[in-house]
Amino acid sequence: MIVKNVQFKWGKEIYAVDVDTSLPGSHLKTQLFSLTSVPPDRIKIMGLKGGKTINDETDLTKCGLEELVKKGKKLLVMGSAREVEKAPENEIQFVEDLPESEQYGAELGERFRPGLQNLGNTCYMNSCVQCLSHVGELVECLETFEEDTTNNGGGGASTSENDGGAPDAAANSAGSTALAKAARDLFVELKTSKSMVMPLRFLMVLRQVFPQFAGRDERSGVWMQQDAEECWSSIVNSLARACPKVKDIFGITLETELKCEATGETRSEVDTVNYLKCNISIDVNHLADGFRLQLNETREIGNNVFEGHAKISKLPSHLVAQIARMYYKVDIQQKAKILRAVTFANTLDVYEFCSDEYKKVLDKGRKLRAKAIEMNVDEVFGDSSDPDAYITGHYELVSVLTHKGRSADSGHYTAWAKNFITDEKTKKPVDSWTLFDDETPHAKKEEDILALKGGGDHHMAYMLVYRALYAKEPIDVNDESGAKPME
Repeated sequence: MIVKNVQFKWGKEIYAVDVDTSLPGSHLKTQLFSLTSVPPDRIKIMGLKGGKTINDETDLTKCGLEELVKKGKKLLVMGSAREVEKAPENEIQFVEDLPESEQYGAELGERFRPGLQNLGNTCYMNSCVQCLSHVGELVECLETFEEDTTNNGGGGASTSENDGGAPDAAANSAGSTALAKAARDLFVELKTSKSMVMPLRFLMVLRQVFPQFAGRDERSGVWMQQDAEECWSSIVNSLARACPKVKDIFGITLETELKCEATGETRSEVDTVNYLKCNISIDVNHLADGFRLQLNETREIGNNVFEGHAKISKLPSHLVAQIARMYYKVDIQQKAKILRAVTFANTLDVYEFCSDEYKKVLDKGRKLRAKAIEMNVDEVFGDSSDPDAYITGHYELVSVLTHKGRSADSGHYTAWAKNFITDEKTKKPVDSWTLFDDETPHAKKEEDILALKGGGDHHMAYMLVYRALYAKEPIDVNDESGAKPME
């Protein structure tokens, strides 16, 4: 039954409401809320016969509303209205409404890293910087390093075969320190900025310290494309001169034993390199095949031929592998590219390439890791500064530097980096990678990374960055104290 024109007085306002008495009092309060903005739980309705009030469960058929209408009386409504919600000062934006270039950043949140502006064929440098910026220990090292004026920047020039051919100017302490400072500031900007970063200062210092990266085409005058491997080696060696701790991050110690079968002469060499080279031949199909080919040496010294092999005697916290796709082709007098597919995995085990003595060092960590897996206990990812962590010889892929094109001096370089994200509900790692194509970051998956093996004109892996997996004594999960290692 509808009782029309029931009068309600709220403050100075008078409202005539048609009330459906078949519904409870809560419905009437909702009607009044739409008129007064007083929340239903704050409304108090007074004026019924006998001083009664209308509450949520009141039977409206028995409270005398018709009689009140006939007598022209009003019901009193008490209660303060809630504040009218103000419109947000800044318009609310949803991820799907953002420009495509901003959507990915919104999804990653604090883990988002912006792209680097291409300043004229500088994709080779941008890709190196992006990969290096995802090496956490390197970023921390540069954040805390202080200029050392007592030892010429912390070390002499490297004699390793992959030191980037640094000119004499690079050995200058001031140049190495300037590049380290520029790298430190650029890494901080990449970590904090939510929009494209211009690496102008870093580029200027790089060209000042290494003039070979300042070359221009003689005809057009535009900046020339450069080899990313040469840029990588130049940067890393320079950073190591300014901050010696960098050598522990990337330095691989190799012990080489050579013998001349004709004379019986033997030679022993110890060298430190910043990456393992994966040579390519018709028999190389996987990354490990290329390592074996590189570490088995045949060298002509004087008039004698020496043969032998190199073994790893110390591993770094981050192992870099360079797939040697570029070579100098004499007939065309320029660098050419080997397109052959070379597969690689998300994990890497270099135990077989280590010396017998160093394998004994690795065995401790490998046993602990095996024990943790058997107990279904999460492995511990430590770093070289953790005294309780043992290196295992196992590594996981962190980033990939790729090249697309037929020549090292042309084409395009990009960087692909892993986002270490854990699902809040399942506590499992999320399959998330980022492709940094100069200014623009793109979301990628692990399957996209493993497709970078080569074999065509698609982007193909040129340099791979792996980080070491460390192991600790597993904790007995059934031990309530949580502090007793398993025996």
